Amino acid sequence: MVKEIALPCALLALGAAGSGCNLIFGIEPGTDATPSSSSATATTGSGDGGSAQATSGSGGADGAGGRAPSCPPSSCAAGECPVTQMPGVLGSNPKGMAVTPDAVLMANNEAIVAIPKDGGAARTLPGTLGFGDTAWVTYAGGQLSWINWSNGDVLGISIDPPSSSPIRIAEVPRQEDEDVIPGFGRIASFGDSVYWATQTPPAVWRAKADGSQALAEQVATSEHPIGVAVDATHVYWSDYWASQILRKTKEPLGETAEVFAETNGNPTEIVLAGGVVYWVTDNTGAVQSKATDAAPGAPPFTTTVDAQAVAKSLAVDDEFVYWTVYMNGEGRGEVRRAHIGKGDTITLTTGEPYFFEIAVDCGFIYWNVNNLEAEEDAVVFQMPKPSN
Repeated sequence: MVKEIALPCALLALGAAGSGCNLIFGIEPGTDATPSSSSATATTGSGDGGSAQATSGSGGADGAGGRAPSCPPSSCAAGECPVTQMPGVLGSNPKGMAVTPDAVLMANNEAIVAIPKDGGAARTLPGTLGFGDTAWVTYAGGQLSWINWSNGDVLGISIDPPSSSPIRIAEVPRQEDEDVIPGFGRIASFGDSVYWATQTPPAVWRAKADGSQALAEQVATSEHPIGVAVDATHVYWSDYWASQILRKTKEPLGETAEVFAETNGNPTEIVLAGGVVYWVTDNTGAVQSKATDAAPGAPPFTTTVDAQAVAKSLAVDDEFVYWTVYMNGEGRGEVRRAHIGKGDTITLTTGEPYFFEIAVDCGFIYWNVNNLEAEEDAVVFQMPKPSN
C-alpha cells in the first residue's frame, strides 16, 4: 500500500523564478565560468532521454544499465564547448541531482527543485518541501526518491506521471542519544526497491520504493559507508575509512560482506554502469573501476590519481566517465573526462572552485557548485558533450 502524505496548500505552491537572459560562456581549460546574475531559467535544449540515477543514486544512469543513452554529437570540440549557467532561484547547499527527459532535479537542502530543459521557470516540486534537509536523490521508473540529511527519512514522489503527494518510503532507526547529529550517505534505486547508506548508525539499508514496507531492512553494517550502487544480484557500497568497495548478495541477503575492491584513497560516490562499478576518492583524486564479474582479488583499473585534485562526483555514459574536481592544485574547480577503460584524462572546463555533483544525459553534462564551508546560493551549469 502506498503511503501518500497529505500536504497543506502552502507547501504545494510552486516557486517560480523571475525572468532574465541566458548567459553562455566559451570555456577552455584554465578559464573562468563566471556565474550569470540572471534570475530566469531559460536553458538550451539537452537532447532526448537520459533519465539519471537508476542504479547508482548519482551521476547519470539510464533505467537499465546505469549509463546515459547516446544521441547525435554536438558541434563543439573538447575544451571548447560553451558553458551555460542554468539561471533561477535554486536554493542553497545543492547536493544530489538526477536528470529526467524534461528537467534537472536537484536537492537544495530544503526541497527538490526542477530546472526545465525547455526554458521554463525553475520551481520547487510540489510535495518535496517541509520534510527535512533534502540531500541525495535517485530516479528510476518515473519515481524520484530522496534521503533527508537531518532526520534520515527516505521519501519519494512520482515524476512520470506527475504527483504532488509524496510517499514516505522508510525511516532510519533513531539513535538513543538525541545529541547525535545524523550523517547520511547516498541512495540508489533498482527494481522495486531503494538502497541507501547512513553513518549514524553506520549501515546500509533497503526498502520498497512504494512505501509498502513499514520498517527499513538493514542490509549490512560498515565502518563509514557513503556511496551505494545496485544491480540484479548485488548491492555495493563504498566504505570511506576502510578504503574499500564492499558488496553483498541481495536475494538471499548475504550473511557477510565481501571486499570487492581495495581503493586508492577514501572512496565516496560510486556508480554502476554496464556491469562495471566506478568510484572516486576525495583525498587522492583517484577515479577507479572494476567489472562486477571480475575475481574478488583482482585489482581495479585506475583511470587517474591526482592528489592535487579533490575528485567529488562522477557520471558515466556509453563511452566516457566524467567527474568533478572540487578544487585542483590552483584552487579551481574542473570537469574532467576519460574514455572508459583508458587513462586519457582531459579537462573539459575549469572555473571557480567547489564543482560538486555531476550528472549527464545523452547530449549534456550538468554540475552544481557547493562551497561546503559556506551557505551560498545554488548554481547549476550545463555544457554540451564534446563531439570528439
